[in-house]
Amino acid sequence: MTPLVLSALVASSLGFQQAGLRQRLVDRGAPPEFAQQVVQVTAEARAEGLPVEPIADKAFEGLAKGYPAERILPVVRLLADRLRAGRAVAVAAGLTQPPGRVVATAAEALGRGMERTEILEVLRAAPAPDAGSVGLTVAASLVAQGIAPRDAARAVEDAYREGRSAQELLELPSVTSSWFAEGVTLPEVVRRIHEGQALPFPPGRGAAKGGPPGLRPGRGPPINPPGKSGSKPNRP
Repeated sequence: MTPLVLSALVASSLGFQQAGLRQRLVDRGAPPEFAQQVVQVTAEARAEGLPVEPIADKAFEGLAKGYPAERILPVVRLLADRLRAGRAVAVAAGLTQPPGRVVATAAEALGRGMERTEILEVLRAAPAPDAGSVGLTVAASLVAQGIAPRDAARAVEDAYREGRSAQELLELPSVTSSWFAEGVTLPEVVRRIHEGQALPFPPGRGAAKGGPPGLRPGRGPPINPPGKSGSKPNRP
């Protein structure tokens, strides 16, 4: 297959995807002009190597909630800008071609109020890009619970530097959520995290491998995925 033919096939495939997205938006009640504007935002994002699924999801989310197109479009564009910023941070962390999931979770962390330097530190502490994505998801979830971004980032960094796996790290938001549910104050929760009480089992022996009861995957509130907002409770 010649490069010219391959290029034509790729262009045809992208055009089909864009037409499909436009039609799905219209089918959900979006005005045709708005649908085309969303398609344009996703096309620009794809050309820059950004993940486009979060952008499309945000548009569908706004429609499902009954928001008018003029309110949804600025949010969609803001998310695209945040994805650009997330990709820039990932590249600065040493990932020349960051996976889409890393870009999306970096964007989510920025949206939660984490600083660029905090995201950099999490990605650099992670043993692999996928682990970096998990680390940012966990940090963003801790911030959504009311924990300061700096403390959330430090918790993830410390866990990885102690040899924790990404799977073990996923326990952290469930543990802190259970402490809050028991009435533990925010300063005490932060203290426990930094003392290692949130992940008391040795590295390599997470809850799924015989850790303390109640710390098994799925036993706590779900971690918020990129693009999904979570409530931020009031803390004393």
